[in-house]
Amino acid sequence: MSNVNQLLPNPSILKDVQILVVDNDADSRYLCTVLFESYGATVTTTEFINDAIALIERFTPDILICEIRFMDEDIWPLIRRIRAVSLSRDQIIPILIASAYCLANFAQDLIANAEAYLLKPFDVESLVDEVWNLVHLSKTSLQPHIQDWVANHENWKNHEAPEMSLV
Repeated sequence: MSNVNQLLPNPSILKDVQILVVDNDADSRYLCTVLFESYGATVTTTEFINDAIALIERFTPDILICEIRFMDEDIWPLIRRIRAVSLSRDQIIPILIASAYCLANFAQDLIANAEAYLLKPFDVESLVDEVWNLVHLSKTSLQPHIQDWVANHENWKNHEAPEMSLV
């Protein structure tokens, strides 16, 4: 890991960020772990939605990154639970959907309920940028109102994105 950190322009850009990754693909979970830990984040991964819901009861992630296609599991309970936790803990927890699945109405409904969406395979720099943007904005928002925050996120992302190079 030290060799990777020497090559990164800002290896602590995600320091103290708690990331929960829910993905049924082991390679995706591994990629997210190695990538985000190299930037200083603490990454918790799981391949099952029910396990993710149980994890949320024990710790509050700063961001949820999840796939939307799962065998025999529905993603909606996880989305509802993360929103309930956000409100009860007075903390915004953004949801980033990272999936190869985007064509069906089901996927479009889920995407509309998330703060961001990246289509797999994604560019790792775009993924790190998006996570940083979402976490930074969620921590600097004055009011923890999800609907207001989403509107502000779109404005901030399009007009006031920080200058940051990960290359």
